[in-house]
Amino acid sequence: MARYRPNDPRDYLSALDFINRAKEQDKEVELKYYHPKRSGQQNRYYHFICAYFAHEYGCTEYEAENVYMKQYAARHIFEVEHEDKDGRRLHYFRSSADLDTSEMSSAIKNFVAYAECNGIPIPYEDDELGCRFCEQQLEKSNGFR
Repeated sequence: MARYRPNDPRDYLSALDFINRAKEQDKEVELKYYHPKRSGQQNRYYHFICAYFAHEYGCTEYEAENVYMKQYAARHIFEVEHEDKDGRRLHYFRSSADLDTSEMSSAIKNFVAYAECNGIPIPYEDDELGCRFCEQQLEKSNGFR
């Protein structure tokens, strides 16, 4: 599937040409927004907040990510429903590596809000002092690599 940048005049005209050809051939066209995969900065902050939540809540990092993040805080982002060839409905949770930047941003915001509702305030990514304090707490407990 081709990707077009609407702000580039050549891409814009190519996209219009593609749509017009599909119209002439009586074919359907699917349009969707393209978001790049999560950023490295988002990934670091994601694992940081999972580690800090696990430290404060008294669970493992695995539980923080796979139970509290994926099943409680951001279920609507991670849960996937799929029908297999026998017609059975399967439910599973996507890996955070499959998220794009907007989904990861939303998942992080939901988890920070979930943690705060459970009495665990997590500093936002741009709060350097708050993040450093949390890192020191994790280092003291040998829970941060």
